[in-house]
Amino acid sequence: MRSSKDRTIEKKRRNKAMGAKRTEASRARRISNKHKRQEIHDIDPSLKVFIMNQKIYDVHGTEIKVIDGKIKAVTPADYDEAIIEYQEVIDAENIVRDEEQYNAESDGGRAIDDQIEKERIGVFNRLADKFRKK
Repeated sequence: MRSSKDRTIEKKRRNKAMGAKRTEASRARRISNKHKRQEIHDIDPSLKVFIMNQKIYDVHGTEIKVIDGKIKAVTPADYDEAIIEYQEVIDAENIVRDEEQYNAESDGGRAIDDQIEKERIGVFNRLADKFRKK
């Protein structure tokens, strides 16, 4: 069994290591943001930019990117492409769920009821275990 002093020393060591790790990550993020800002200021020195969550925004809140040495706003079309890809993944998951539900309904819907009943009983069993005498 470890003494409280050993646990305290171990806790201090872990906290120090985590602090160093967070400092390194923060430093890397600041340097990355500095390079992004410098790249934009090389193109247009008068443009004020804000960097939040590693994304670059201008004064008006428009997200911007540097593409081929030019500052361009991120258009809704860029977001639409990302949304379409995400939607395709969601649709694929829904197809699998719909097939499972169809199979369960073709069994008279009893499979779904059994699953719900099993989950409901499981919740009450855990609660009742607390009050049972051992």
